[in-house]
Amino acid sequence: MSLIQHILVVVTYTLVAAVVAVGLPQLMPQVGQVPATVFGVVFLAGSALLHEVFLRQEGENRLTERMHELQVDYDESRRRLNRVLERVDALQREVKLTKAQAVKGRDRNREVDSVIAEVKVLQGLIEQLSTAQQAPASDQAIASRKEPAAPRTAAEPDTVTGAVTGPMLPAAPDNVPEVATGLDDEAILKVVREGLSNNRVDLYLQPIVSLPQRKRKYYEAFTRIRDDHGGMVVPNQYIAIAEREGLITAIDNMLLFRCVQLVRKSQNDSQHVGFFCNISAHSLTDRHFFRNFVEFVADNAVLAPNLIFEFAQSTIVNGDQDMTRLLDYLAARGFRFSIDQVATLNLDYAELARQHFKFVKIDAMTVMNELQSEDSQIAPEDVKRMIERHGIDLIVEKIESEPMLLDLLDLRIDFGQGYLFGEPRITQVG
Repeated sequence: MSLIQHILVVVTYTLVAAVVAVGLPQLMPQVGQVPATVFGVVFLAGSALLHEVFLRQEGENRLTERMHELQVDYDESRRRLNRVLERVDALQREVKLTKAQAVKGRDRNREVDSVIAEVKVLQGLIEQLSTAQQAPASDQAIASRKEPAAPRTAAEPDTVTGAVTGPMLPAAPDNVPEVATGLDDEAILKVVREGLSNNRVDLYLQPIVSLPQRKRKYYEAFTRIRDDHGGMVVPNQYIAIAEREGLITAIDNMLLFRCVQLVRKSQNDSQHVGFFCNISAHSLTDRHFFRNFVEFVADNAVLAPNLIFEFAQSTIVNGDQDMTRLLDYLAARGFRFSIDQVATLNLDYAELARQHFKFVKIDAMTVMNELQSEDSQIAPEDVKRMIERHGIDLIVEKIESEPMLLDLLDLRIDFGQGYLFGEPRITQVG
């Protein structure tokens, strides 16, 4: 019932009540005015009450109808929502499947990109070496490169030093080539060029063990190149030549990619082991390498737990703002750093920690000479305490014998490296 209809009903029963109150005495004189008025008022009140009841009933009916409509709308919304949720679930499954396929695709693409990048590096190195071979060779011959000492032969670690435990990486056969001797600079360049052309670049790993348990925790990576006679040239033969000829960046690239291959292999095999990869100062000052290195790190942060970048002390001391930005960038992505070729224990460990260094590698003889010197102001226990205060682990390298190790254990050093724990061994990657 509309508002106008309600108004008409009110006017009607009001007029009827007025007629009763005024007209009843005229029609029936025996009824006085007062009873007629009372009767009119009663009629008006009763009509108003009935109207109110009717209004309430009408309101309840409208409310019931509205609730019914809302229930119908709710049921329809639920059905639509269920259909939407089913679609969302289907889309999520499709997205997960697509993401999984994309991740697999990215992994495959990254592996392919790494191989392509490595091939480009090797190709560039070959071209540079070819150019270097055509250029006149330097007349200056370094005695240590002409007559390099053959690597010391060590028996198996388990038979010489007791148990050396920890993750073992798949190694190539034990017939390790001997170091080629009597080579001048031009001959070494020729060996490197031909070794690269014929895929005779090998990756060698030397274990770094925890002390005193002698458990393998890390490996340091080296590259060695075989010649066509079965011999090999080692870093101390070709590094100086490569630096002089501008090839060290390409060799660093080669070592980096070999390490990446090895890290990926160890991660796929669920081996929790770290690899130290040396980056030279020449490479870090090469803008092309620097830019590519940053891009590589951005795409391969997943390697951070297993890849430690190692820099010479002179590289860090002489570093510029670009070097600082690079270290900050790498550290922000989880990579750790090691400093080697350290000449003294008296370092600014606070500054090293600020630059995100987690390892300091010092030659065993340097440590022993400093601690045994009469002028030494460093107590063994102070060295360990000072390094630990800044969250840095000490690695003493070139530990060659048990007596040397016993002298060093007073320092309570964290890690050791040297022929006592295992010589560099060739490993298969790729």
